[in-house]
Amino acid sequence: MKKDKAVEKKIIPLKKKSSILSFSFGFAEESQYFVESLSMLLASGMDIIEALEAIKAEVKSTQLINIIDELVENINSGFSLWQSLEKTKLLPPHIISLIKIGEESGRLHQSLAVVVVQQSKSQSFKSKIRAAMMYPVFVMGVALTVGIGIAWFILPKLSTVFNQLNLKLPLVTRLLMSFGSFLSKYGSIVVPIFLLGISIIFYFLFFYKKTKFIGQAILFSIPGIKNLIREVELARFGYIMGTLLEAGLPVLEALNSLGESGTLRAYGKIYTLLKEGVEEGKSFEECFHSNPHIRKLIPTTIQSLIAVGERSGRLGKIFLNISENYESKTELTTKNLSVILEPLLLVVVWLGVVAVAMAVILPIYSLVGGLNQKPETTSSNNTVSIPPPKIVSIPNIVLSTSSTAIVTSTIVIPQIPTSTIIINTPTTSPTSTPLLIPITKIPTSGLLEVLGFLNIYAEPSIKSELLQQAATGERFKYSDTKVGWYKIILSPDLFGWVSAQYIQVIPPTP
Repeated sequence: MKKDKAVEKKIIPLKKKSSILSFSFGFAEESQYFVESLSMLLASGMDIIEALEAIKAEVKSTQLINIIDELVENINSGFSLWQSLEKTKLLPPHIISLIKIGEESGRLHQSLAVVVVQQSKSQSFKSKIRAAMMYPVFVMGVALTVGIGIAWFILPKLSTVFNQLNLKLPLVTRLLMSFGSFLSKYGSIVVPIFLLGISIIFYFLFFYKKTKFIGQAILFSIPGIKNLIREVELARFGYIMGTLLEAGLPVLEALNSLGESGTLRAYGKIYTLLKEGVEEGKSFEECFHSNPHIRKLIPTTIQSLIAVGERSGRLGKIFLNISENYESKTELTTKNLSVILEPLLLVVVWLGVVAVAMAVILPIYSLVGGLNQKPETTSSNNTVSIPPPKIVSIPNIVLSTSSTAIVTSTIVIPQIPTSTIIINTPTTSPTSTPLLIPITKIPTSGLLEVLGFLNIYAEPSIKSELLQQAATGERFKYSDTKVGWYKIILSPDLFGWVSAQYIQVIPPTP
C-alpha cells in the first residue's frame, strides 16, 4: 500500500507515551465498540464528524477520546478516514485496507460492517487460546498460593513440635521442616520477591513485543496447546485473506496487511516469505514447494487447496472455506484440551498434597508406635529389670554381738540381684555365731534406659509438674530412688522423676 508523502506530513500525529510497563486494560473492547458504533451511525446516514462526536460522548477511555479528537481534527483538515486512522494505530493494517476500499467505493458502512465481523472473530480466536490457558494457570496459581501459605505459617509450628519430641524424622519431613523454618525467618522478603519475579518473567514471555516470541516457542512445544494455536492461526489466516481478496484488494497488498497484523512470529515469517515470493512473480504453490519447512505450520492439504483456488480464480472463497473449517476445529480442540488438562492438573496437585501429608503423618505414626510399645519385663544378658521394691520385716536384729537388746526393724528390700550380708542375732551367750541373711543391695545411682514413651515429673508423683517427655531408647543417669520411682539427672541443675514401670536399669560394667 503506497502512501502519499505530502499527505503523510500534514496529518497531525497522535501524542502518546510508550513504556515497557504500559498497559491498556479494556482498550480492545473500546476499539471494537468504536467500529461497531461508527458502522451503525454511518449506515443511518449520519455525517462522519457527527458520528465521531456521538461516539466520543459514550466512551470512557482517555486514550480513545484523544484518538477521536485527532480523527476529527484530521478529517476537518481534508484527510480521509483511512488516512487518519492509519496514523492512530487504533486498528490493524488489514482493517485499514478494508476501510480504504469501502471509502473509495462509496460503501464505507458496508466495509465497517465487515470490519465488525472480523474484529469479533479475532476476539473469538484470542479468547479460545486464553480459555485453554486460563484453567491450568488458575489451578496452579491457587495451588502455589496455598502451598506458600502452609509452608509459611503452619510448617514452622509443626517443626517446633517435632523438635521437642526428639524423634528421628524422615528425609521428606526434614526437608519440609527446613523449608518452613526458612520461610518463617525470611518469608516476608523472599515471598514478595518470588511473586514479583514470576510476574516479570510472565510479562516478558507473553506480553512484551520484543521477547514474547520466547513464550510463543514454549507454547509451541506443548502438544495440545500447539495444535490449538495452529488451528486458530489458520482460521485467522483464511478469514483475513478471504475477506480482503473478496473485497477486491490485490493479493500482494492482502499479504502485506496480513503480515503486519500477525501476532505469532513463526507465522509472520511464513507470510513474509509468501509476500516476497509473490513480488518475484511466483505463485502460492511455488512458494510452498520452495520452503518445505512451511509444511510444519501450514498442512499439505491446505497448501493444495490454496494452489487449486489460485488456478481456478476462486482464491478468496477457498480462504474463507479454510477459515470456517478450522474455526469449527478450534471449538472441538478447546473442549478436548480442557477435558485432558483437568485430570493432569488434579494429579499434580494430588502429588503435592500427598507429599505434605506424608511428611506430617510419618513422624506422628512413629510417635504413636512408641506409645503403644510394651516394656520388657524379663532380664536380658546385659540388663536387669527392677520391679517395685517390697517391704519386709526382719525381727530381732542387732548391730553388734556385744548388745543383748532385741529390736524389731523394717527394711525396704527391692527385688534386684542379692548378695549376702552378715547380721548378728541376739543370744544369751556373748559368743553366739552370726546368722547369714540374704538382703538386697539398694543402688543409689547408676544408668537407666527408657523402654517406652515416658513422662518426666518434678516430684515422684504423677500429680506433680510435668517437666518434659522422653522417647524410647533414651538413657539417663539416676542419683536416687523411691518406691516405684527413679530420680534422673536432666542437667547439672535440673532433676526429674520417672516411673520404674517403663525403665530398665543398666548394670555397671565390671
